[in-house]
Amino acid sequence: ARVAVRDLNHAGWKKLVAKRPKPSITHFRIISYEEWMGKHPVTRIELTPITGRTHQLRVHCAAIGHPILGDPAYGFCGEAHMNGGFSDDTMTEMSPTCASFELRQNIEELVKFSGQKMCLHARKITLDHPLSGEQVSFEANPPF
Repeated sequence: ARVAVRDLNHAGWKKLVAKRPKPSITHFRIISYEEWMGKHPVTRIELTPITGRTHQLRVHCAAIGHPILGDPAYGFCGEAHMNGGFSDDTMTEMSPTCASFELRQNIEELVKFSGQKMCLHARKITLDHPLSGEQVSFEANPPF
């Protein structure tokens, strides 16, 4: 444990464990069911964060057993807890459609081999222009 704590504080890495997590809401819509690399089932979804918490979309996907493809923190063997810290058996009971351990492991190996980056993309962003105050929007289809 001492080594783990030392490593977390080493070279500027500091982790904050929230004593009281704040509520967060994400809406999702299934866009399509696909096969990644020709043989691994994946689901393309649209995520809409209602609240704006750090890593919210990534945490919510992982917590229901469907981590974002290529996610280095919440995906298979990431630095954070996949499945929201629940065991695979508990996840299967709570979310029968969650990705199996074997599927996540196989996809993770292909992600590393292929160099695939995390498949998370903001399709549309709307903000107030800093000079004019006018609302502007930018849209781009995902590159994956």
